[in-house]
This record gives sequence, C-alpha cells and structure tokens, in this order.
Amino acid sequence: MKIALPTNGDRLEDELAFHFGRAENFLIFNTEKENFEIYPNPEVKGKAILPPDFLKGLGVNVVICFSLGPRAFNLFKSYKIETKKAVKKNIKENINLFQKGKLKDLAKEDIF
Repeated sequence: MKIALPTNGDRLEDELAFHFGRAENFLIFNTEKENFEIYPNPEVKGKAILPPDFLKGLGVNVVICFSLGPRAFNLFKSYKIETKKAVKKNIKENINLFQKGKLKDLAKEDIF
C-alpha cells in the first residue's frame, strides 16, 4: 500500500504541510517495503498536472492530510483513493496512527 502525505520537508520526522495543494512535496510511504520517496508537487513547480492525477499515477492508495478542496476531494473519490484526516503530529506518527486504524476519513467540514 502507498500512502501520500503533503510536506514541505523530506523526512518522516517533518510536519505535514497545512495546505495540501500548496505543499512543496509529497512523501509517499510504501507499507510493504517500509520505505518512502519524496516527489515535488507538480502543481507548485508550475506543471499542468493536478496533485490527485499525479498521485494516482504513482499508485497511491491513501492520502493523509488536514483538508482538501472540493475538486481534489472528488478526484480522489473517483479514483477510489482513501482520504484520511491528519492529526497535528509528524508524518511518521500519522502513518503509525493510520496503520492502527486510528485516523478518521476526511469529513464534509474538511472540504473547502
């Protein structure tokens, strides 16, 4: 399983970026290999690919973030990519909470 998290850093100990679409990078954690890779956010780099399309192309199964815009939320939903509500902890702690089933789905109030 691949989990995507928005970040302005490049380490598991970094915080999640508050704004999904404006994050500098996406950290993609592979639960099977227990490793991760960092990918620059194509939208921030001026490319014409939306983050949901980019992450789908990388085979992401789950996105953990604080909130999403309606367009991104609906694209993830149509791609059958789960969206989970991040907590104010670092990336590694959010991954651990997800793996324990302790993160909630993004709710209506998280979409704006």
